[in-house]
Amino acid sequence: MIGWILYKDSATSLKPEAYEINRLVKVGEEQGMTIKVLQPEQVELIVTRDDRKSILVDGEVAPLPDFLLPRMGAGTTYFALAVIRHLERLGVHTFNSSQSIDTVKDKLFTQQILAEHNLPVPKTMLVKFPVNADLVEQQLGFPVVVKTLSGSQGSGVFLSETKSAFEDLMELINATNSAGGYDQPAGCGFSKRYADD
Repeated sequence: MIGWILYKDSATSLKPEAYEINRLVKVGEEQGMTIKVLQPEQVELIVTRDDRKSILVDGEVAPLPDFLLPRMGAGTTYFALAVIRHLERLGVHTFNSSQSIDTVKDKLFTQQILAEHNLPVPKTMLVKFPVNADLVEQQLGFPVVVKTLSGSQGSGVFLSETKSAFEDLMELINATNSAGGYDQPAGCGFSKRYADD
């Protein structure tokens, strides 16, 4: 059985701190599997009717794996998603589908799906610049948890305990987005009601 792990680093550049990837490779090999760790940039896609030859790895036609395990996290790019979608289309079993990866990259959309299925979520409000802090105070109150639209593992998450701290944070986020040339519409983010318990 052949498995591919799609990761931000290739097998040759894996660092000891990539424990989970190293462990997956080791356990797979112990089970008699051949596990390859690939960066999306190592893969070329060719859309053709001859699907079995439509994937190249490092410039060479590669046999399709039996399964794909994407491990890119929030850093999953459009190109990485295209690789995952292509392999799915070819019948490769994919743990964490391209659709689920694309969904969880969008924090607000994830909240909407959870609410749609009647799961408890904190009251959440999408805000845009310029932010109306009075409206946020009226709808959510303070303190609030502020999340930027992208980020993972705690990056882009802030606690604003007061309206003044919230306004300062909004100015900082807006300035950072403007200076970085980000495509986020006017530096949008969203706020959630803070729960003590």
